[in-house]
Order: sequence, then structure tokens, then C-alpha cells
Amino acid sequence: MMLIMSFTIKYSILNLKNRKMIKGLKKLAVLFCLFTGLILGSCDDNLTKVGSTIQPPEDLITVYTDTFMIKASTMKLDSIFAKSSDCLLGEMYDPVYGNIKSDILCQFYCEEGFKFAYTPNGGKIDSMDLIILYPFRTGASLYAYGDTMTPMQLTVYPVNKPIKRNFYTNDNPELYCDMQNPLGIKSYSAYDASVPDSIHFETGFDGIYEYYTFQPSIRVPLPTELGQKFYDETINNPSTFSNQNAFNEFFPGVYITNTFGSGCIIKTTGANIGIRIYYNHTLKDVEGLDSIAYAAQWFFVSKEVVQLNRFVNNNLDKLVEDNPTNTFVKAPAGVCTKLIIPTTDISGKFDINDRYINNFNLTLRYLPEDERDYVYSPPSHLLLLPADSIIPFFEEGQMENGVTSFVSYWHGLGPDGYTNLTSSYSSYYGYNPSDRTYSFGNISSLLKVHMDNSPDKDLTLLVIPVTRSSTPQSSTYYTTAISNSFDLAGVKIRKDEDYMKVVVLSSKYENKK
Repeated sequence: MMLIMSFTIKYSILNLKNRKMIKGLKKLAVLFCLFTGLILGSCDDNLTKVGSTIQPPEDLITVYTDTFMIKASTMKLDSIFAKSSDCLLGEMYDPVYGNIKSDILCQFYCEEGFKFAYTPNGGKIDSMDLIILYPFRTGASLYAYGDTMTPMQLTVYPVNKPIKRNFYTNDNPELYCDMQNPLGIKSYSAYDASVPDSIHFETGFDGIYEYYTFQPSIRVPLPTELGQKFYDETINNPSTFSNQNAFNEFFPGVYITNTFGSGCIIKTTGANIGIRIYYNHTLKDVEGLDSIAYAAQWFFVSKEVVQLNRFVNNNLDKLVEDNPTNTFVKAPAGVCTKLIIPTTDISGKFDINDRYINNFNLTLRYLPEDERDYVYSPPSHLLLLPADSIIPFFEEGQMENGVTSFVSYWHGLGPDGYTNLTSSYSSYYGYNPSDRTYSFGNISSLLKVHMDNSPDKDLTLLVIPVTRSSTPQSSTYYTTAISNSFDLAGVKIRKDEDYMKVVVLSSKYENKK
């Protein structure tokens, strides 16, 4: 009997403890439901509080999120500021991005007091030509776009009027040139099939770097009489070579343009474009006997003289039509994407003087290109800035400041799969091909500046293809220059509703004293 009573008492005590535990769990469940209800109940379709309070009460802060829609469209970019040593030459058609033709108008640098190094035999010049080099890029591929085997033809025209120092790419070279009397014509293919492959890819080593010994080039014969005129001028009027302006009066430059063929564009620099005057002269050998030697005098394009690259884009009408799925970006020149940020809606949603905008993260996604020959690659970087800032940005050589201008970067893990690239300062790359995104980060400062200065107008931004030069320091990439892109590139920016939604994160003091 005593054993039974003892067992009963112990069971009752345990049962009481279990009931208390279950009751406590029920209370926790009720409290959790109440807490969840408070959070959900505090949400509002128009204004959603997602923050929490900070003590003391006079410093209470609430965080809000609001969703808005960006409007996106494609607009023509007739010309770009092109104060650059890069230049393109040729013509190419793409079924999506249309036709582009690129040609070059340039002067040549003359060293002060220039003289021929030797006296030509009989005072006669042997030949003169224009040479355009376009060196290999990394990976033994030509600096060329399209079909490098397609037959092309270029024509060189003389400039007969002073060239204006206009750095925009829509200048008309025919205003300066004699289009009736060409100096030279040359047929070519970018990949010179007359040169064996073994020579094309032959390499040398300078003790530090391996390099390709073969230099692809286009050689255009020019009239020997013109070379003779140069030499005669050094004898009869040496003051012509006393300064650059005097030389430009004597020889104003040339216009180089594609006159046959389509399907290939080469990329080079002004420093790789030169005129060569070739002649023979007499030298004394070691035994005092006369021997014939050959020499060449060169004049190159340089930053001290005018170099204009013109781009003519055709068949762009389809790109600027309203498209429900995407906008376009095409380089060089061509078209860009215009974004309209609804800042009037944002300021109407809340008082900008009462609310602080904490975050407005902008990422653009792009579509993969359809399969076709010589598909355009995405631009290496995109620049985001207000539409009315584009002219001073490029003319003044500005760089992104993270306040009113932003350059895209690879967001997420780097190509190595480990490095977390979270801003342009940590990323050399301008876009992420794995998820097809161009990220600009938090552009809330740009909204704030615009809403302070133009509260009654929506913010219009342009997305421009650019080339970003940077220098690495301790895994940080600092921008050293930004210029309009001279790479043949194109991309479709998604504008579906899901990709144009943006979230503005803001906060305010609820009970400021």
C-alpha cells in the first residue's frame, strides 16, 4: 500500500511538472503569434515599416520600403566625344544592330626642323605609302571584328582644307577633302592569307614577355610625286618644317575610308598609322668604297595633331521602336538606353525632408544574343549618369564619383569563384556573364541630388557603353580614365515589368525632439 501511494505521489508531481511545461509552451506560442501578428499588421500596401525601434524613445527610427517602376526606352546616340587614340576602320552589317561604317580623318606629326636623314641619290624619292598596323591582341587573334577573310577595299583621299579640332564622331570628312582625286586605293583582307600561318603566329621573347613578331598591316601605295614634293620642300622651303602649323599648311592630312566590301572592321591606334617615304642613298663601307643603302622617313599620327574617327550607323529604326521586352545598347555611337526614374512619385509618396533615402540599388539584366555569325559581345562597362551631364562628363575627362555618376561592375563572386566583388573599386570587370547583370550599386545619392534640385521633374538617366581604364592597388581597382567605347559591342537590356521594379529603402525619426 505504501509503495502504491509513493508511486502515485511521484507520478502526480511529474504530471504537474509536465502540465506546467505544456502550459508554458502554449504561452510562448501565443506570444509568438501575437508578435507575428503585430509585424504583419504593421505592414501597409502603400507604406511598409520594416524597421524596429531603437531606445531611448526620443530616438525612435522606422525603416520603410516602397516599390516603384522605372520606364526604359532606346534612344539614338548620333555621335560621341572621341578624343582618343583608338580608331576603327571598315564596314560591317549585323541583322540585329544594323550597319556601321567607320573611317578616319587625320593629320601627321612633324618634328620641328625636320630634315631627311640622308641625301637621296640623284635627289630622287623611290616610293611613298600609307601603312596601317593593327597588332594582335591577347590570344593570337586579330584586333578585328567580323570575317577577317572577307575582301575589303579602302581609299585614301587628300585633305585640302584645315581640319577643325572637333572630337565628335559625326563630322563630315568630305567638307575637308578632295573626293575627286584619291591618293591611293588598296584591296585587302584583315587576315593576310598571303602570309603563311607559321609566320602569322611566330613569337619572340624579349627576356620578360613573349610577343608576336608578325605585324599585320595594310600598305597603300601613294604617288611617288608626293614623296618627291616632301623632299624638295625640305631643300627649297625648310621653314615649312619649322613647326606643326606650317607643316599642316603644306600637308593638311588624309581621309581613309572603306569603298568596297562589308563584313570586317579593324581596330588600331593613331600611333599605328603612318606615311613612309622610301629612298636609296650612298654610304661608304669599311674599305671606303661606295655602297647603296636604303632608308625610310616616317610621319605618324600622334596626340599633338588632329585625329577624327567617324561612325555612320544605319538601320537603327527598329532598335528605337518601343519594345515590350528590352531596350538596346550599341557601341560605338549607335544607340543607348534611357531610364526615367519616377522621382515625382517618390517625393509624392513621402516628404523628402522628413525621410532619408538609405538605399536605391540598381541592377540591369540583359538577354543572351541569338545564335548567328559574329555575335556582338556585351560592352565591357556601362556608365550611368543624368542625361544633361553627358557632354561635360566626357569633354572634361571626368570619372565616376559614386554620387551623380556610376560605372557598372561585376556583382557577386569573381571569376575565380571566391572573390566577392561588391563594387567598382573591387572589380576589374564591368558585368557578370553568369547571371547577365550590370550592377551600379546604391544610387540613392543621385536621387537625393535630383530631388533637391528638381523636385517637379522625373530623373532621366542614360546608360552609355564605355571603356574603363583602371589601376590595381591592393586588390582595389581605381579608375584612371573613362571614355566612350570604341569596341564593336551590343546588348539587349531587359525591361519586363519584373526587371524594372525597384525598391527604395528609407528611414525617419518618428519622435524627434
